Amino acid sequence: MIRLVLVELRRAVDTRGPRWAFAAAAVSGVLLSFVVARDATTFAAFVAGLSLALPLLMGLLAVMAFTAEWSTRAALTTFTVTPRRQRILGARYAAILLLAASTLVAIHLLAAVGFVVSRPGSVGSVFDVAVLAQFWQMLATAVAATLTAIAVASLVLRTALALLIAVFGPFLLTIGLAFTPGLVDWLNPYGFASWLAEPQLSWTITSETTVGLGPAVTSFAVWTALPLALGWVRQLRAEPR
Repeated sequence: MIRLVLVELRRAVDTRGPRWAFAAAAVSGVLLSFVVARDATTFAAFVAGLSLALPLLMGLLAVMAFTAEWSTRAALTTFTVTPRRQRILGARYAAILLLAASTLVAIHLLAAVGFVVSRPGSVGSVFDVAVLAQFWQMLATAVAATLTAIAVASLVLRTALALLIAVFGPFLLTIGLAFTPGLVDWLNPYGFASWLAEPQLSWTITSETTVGLGPAVTSFAVWTALPLALGWVRQLRAEPR
């Protein structure tokens, strides 16, 4: 299984599209920090600007990496060499999650270099404990966004359509649900990501910025778990081109 994960990691950046997506996500994250938090005096505040586009960046990266093989004849070769698709799919999911985490680490390292160069007097804030807490929150958001993007990609198996749904779908859906306050709390596509970034045991919403456990479970079940299960079955039955 470890060998399959390593193979899928290599395959995820083998083609030009995912490779450019990885580079674009890393560079865009750093540039966003410079634009949004240009007046920040601490590294935690500087890199906080990344949170605005993190779901979009992770969704783009996950879809590009996941659908690259289905868009070519490589899927036929893969499933011929390893007929047990369950092992390949499990390794692919793990590889893309590792790739998302690696991208977030790369963004932080590049942002740290840029921060130190542009603000040499605030070098000490790079090693602040608050940076680790903030990194965990971003990692949780990245994992949730990646899982949702994987679920969409596994259902669609086509890069362009999967990108439209995974990147813009949750945003447009959130805007639509805003007109029904009773539903937006429980069916918010970003509910699970928000709860994972700041987990707490209260079942319902406790404030405008905190998601309860109930809405988080509902969000995960509707927008992540169910599409992942359906996508798993779809991939087991799909005929590679």
